[in-house]
Amino acid sequence: MYDRGKTEWFLQEAFQQMLETYHLKEKYIEQKIIYSWKEIVGPLIMKHTKKITLKNKTLTITIQSPIVKNELHMLRSELLRRIQEKVNHVEINEIVIK
Repeated sequence: MYDRGKTEWFLQEAFQQMLETYHLKEKYIEQKIIYSWKEIVGPLIMKHTKKITLKNKTLTITIQSPIVKNELHMLRSELLRRIQEKVNHVEINEIVIK
């Protein structure tokens, strides 16, 4: 008989192993952050965001507006908390805002 719970667990585990094997875990997390960015920061900051990258557990966010950049600098800990709420299994040690 088909057991949905065991199958879902197996697929999730297989997907995580694939990400580890091909060293794609960080890129996958980066894409999840990019996809959720509007929900995390709102449409105004989204509009001024130029680029988001994750490398070696450092999230780099490039912002076009100096005013928005300054605001995000002051709210880095809140930003990290929101990212961790939206994206599970996030390992970010530092947020750099350019």
